[in-house]
Formats: sequence, C-alpha cells, structure tokens
Amino acid sequence: MDLDGALAANDAVGWRARRILFEFYGSRDDTTLFVAELGGEIVGTGGATIFPGAPATGWVHGIVVRPEYQRTGLGARLTGASIEWLRARSAGAVLLLATDAGRPVYERFGFIAGERYGSFTWPTTGPDPDATTEPMQASHLAAVLALDREATGEDRSGFITSLATSGWIATRGDEIAGFHLACQWGGGPTIARDVASGLALLRLAASVAQRPSRGPGLPEANTAAVRYLASLGVTPERYVTRMWLGAPPEWRAGMIFGVFNFGVA
Repeated sequence: MDLDGALAANDAVGWRARRILFEFYGSRDDTTLFVAELGGEIVGTGGATIFPGAPATGWVHGIVVRPEYQRTGLGARLTGASIEWLRARSAGAVLLLATDAGRPVYERFGFIAGERYGSFTWPTTGPDPDATTEPMQASHLAAVLALDREATGEDRSGFITSLATSGWIATRGDEIAGFHLACQWGGGPTIARDVASGLALLRLAASVAQRPSRGPGLPEANTAAVRYLASLGVTPERYVTRMWLGAPPEWRAGMIFGVFNFGVA
C-alpha cells in the first residue's frame, strides 16, 4: 500500500497525523487496510479488525473518501470490502463508529444505531495524588484482559498485549480495578470497574498523554465521566454513533472511560 497516498487522502478530510495508527494496523494479522484508487491516485481508505471469540467480533474503521469523490459509491464499496473480510473470518457481529455523514451509508447495509460517543479535549488536571496507580507489569496482564472482556464483551487481548508496555493500572486493595493504555497516536483505552478508579485513570491519562494528541473518547452513557469533564468545562467537540450488524456483544458503557480511537472503540 502507498502509505503516503493513503495518508494524503485522510489529510484531505481533516484526519491528520495518522501515520502511527496506519503503521500499527498495517503490522497486524488481525487487521487489514483497503484503498480505493482512481487514475493511479489513492482517493479513499478503509480498514477492518477481527477480535477472536465464539462468535468473533469485527470492527470496520477509517472509511475515508476525498471530498471531490464523495457520493460516488466509493465509501459503500470500502465498507462492503471491510464487511466481506470480517465475514470471511467468521465475525458474528460487525461494529463501527459512525459520523453523522457516514450513518446513511451504513444504514443501507443494515447497521443499527446505538449509543453515542463524545470526543473530548484533555482536562487540564494533574494525576490524582490519592489514587493507587502504577505502571502495568506482565503479572497484571491476565487480570487486565479479564477486566477488558467484562467491559466490552470482546476478546481484545491481541491489541492490549501489544500495547501493554505503555499501560497503567489502578488498584483497590489487592485487586486491579482499572487500566489505561497510553497509545502513541493519542488517547487509548481506559477501563475501570468503579467510578473513582475510572476518573483517577482519566486524570492520569491526561497527565501522561503526549501533546498535542487526541483527547479521550467515551460513551455518552458513562454519565459519571461526562459529568466530571463538564465540571471542568470540558464538553464534547463532536460525536460518533456506535452501530452494528448482527447480535452485538454485551458491554458495559459505564466501565469505559476511554477508547482505542474512533475506529475501534
């Protein structure tokens, strides 16, 4: 794939600084990337990620078409190719996060709209001095993976394991109550079993995030986190909508204080 051409197509719609993310996806066996070409030029991109399970779950992400080629069916073709790749790998449910502009395309495929996620800027607050947090170690990984599965209903162990060296955990007594992965592209998943641990990890994530970087994305249904950010004057800059084909996994929005990115929640 012509990475520079793919990045230029993303730049054209305002999705900038995505090289690290594309390199991450491109290096993985559980993820594929697609491009649409016209006249030797890359005019669109898309991707898909499969998570194992019984059944497996899949995510469609990064559906982008240059403005001058939008409304020509290219977005639908990239979406269809992504779904086909996931179905060939036995995905029981296919999920995505849709912008308002993209929703009509996905609805024509039969996707059902669910909860919204907000995109926030980082709060200007330091780490919580009273929270018990520490860097993630190999001995923590099994508990972290179990906690993530409890929150998402998915087996995201491949992603988490590959990023564990950037991880932090929050503890309550002898138990791991939450974790955060500080992804190189900004943000990163933050999962917690209770509100206090989740907010402590959110504050920690803000303190360790490289600047400039994307801030946290989290479900609107996590009202405790949304209200906390609002109390600091931080409100969503934009929203995306969780959509799915097939029976979606059971998940707990109140445990999700941050997502991998707005491609794979």
